Amino acid sequence: MSPARLDNVPRCSTVLDLTILKGKQLEQAIQSLVFTLFPGCNVTNVRRVSGALTNAVYFVTVGNTTTLLLRVYGIGSDEFIDRSNELLWLNRLAHLKLGPRLLAIFGNGRFEEFLPSTTLTHSDLQDPVLSAQIARRFRQFHSLIDIYPPASPDDMAVWHNVDRYFNSLQQDSPSLPFPFDFDRLGREIDQCKAILKNTSPLVFAHNDVQYGNVLRLKGTSNTLVLVDFEYAGYNPRGYDIANHFVEWMYNYHGDTPALMCPDAFPTTAQQIRFLKEYASGDDNLVESLLVEARQWLMAVHLHWGLWGLVQVCHSEIDFDYTSYALERLEAFRKELYNMTMDQ
Repeated sequence: MSPARLDNVPRCSTVLDLTILKGKQLEQAIQSLVFTLFPGCNVTNVRRVSGALTNAVYFVTVGNTTTLLLRVYGIGSDEFIDRSNELLWLNRLAHLKLGPRLLAIFGNGRFEEFLPSTTLTHSDLQDPVLSAQIARRFRQFHSLIDIYPPASPDDMAVWHNVDRYFNSLQQDSPSLPFPFDFDRLGREIDQCKAILKNTSPLVFAHNDVQYGNVLRLKGTSNTLVLVDFEYAGYNPRGYDIANHFVEWMYNYHGDTPALMCPDAFPTTAQQIRFLKEYASGDDNLVESLLVEARQWLMAVHLHWGLWGLVQVCHSEIDFDYTSYALERLEAFRKELYNMTMDQ
């Protein structure tokens, strides 16, 4: 990404070290950071927002009325997130009024526009009205490939990430708390790629539409906005849709946030209802989308399984990444076996 694209965005090199800064010290550091990036502004309140798996998020009140969203990147998160790509898409989507504005950048985070809203809950995903709105947002995002076409038809985020995570893990394998057969997984990745070749059209995809990344704006008729573009990029549409369906199974605020709840996976009827909204009633397209989502399930599990293992090696966040990763990889192997049998 060319820095010129973000020339109008204030920036500094300050780093907020959350392992050291606590309480009043953290508030003072945020005040100093705000004053550097937005001269003359005084912080009157700082509130931590829970729920993010890779970032620390705060609502920062400046003066009496203005609220900013402060996002501090997690330690080691650059191992699995391309920040340049994230900022590029954040800026593009804000320009199209499809996401919050990027207000400032600092050494290990950024300030974004605060959108008065509530985050969806796990149970909201099953609400037919809200699900239909999410489907329409999917269609809108996927069409952005016509405005911002990829440099290459082979520019797929899923395989870029899978290869990057896999290579990183081979180097970091001593950090894993258990033995791992990389040779076997390498063969399975190649098999997965071969099966899925040319099975779904390329789109611009969010790639992480879970309930925590969907905001319901206040003061509107339940308008929904997708946020958090850490994993956004070009991907097969079947991948993005399958990923959303899988996220129905995760309640990150429940008793077992790292584990799937298979009973919560959308039924065929719920999938069809979602896809009909996405396809604007085109029944032929709905049938194709059902097949594509089913095929790309294994790549979704593979991606997040590897992501979870990287987190085991690097993340400081209190989350059972080991159980998460191993369950996702087990699901990947199950889907890979089923796809192999179907051929």
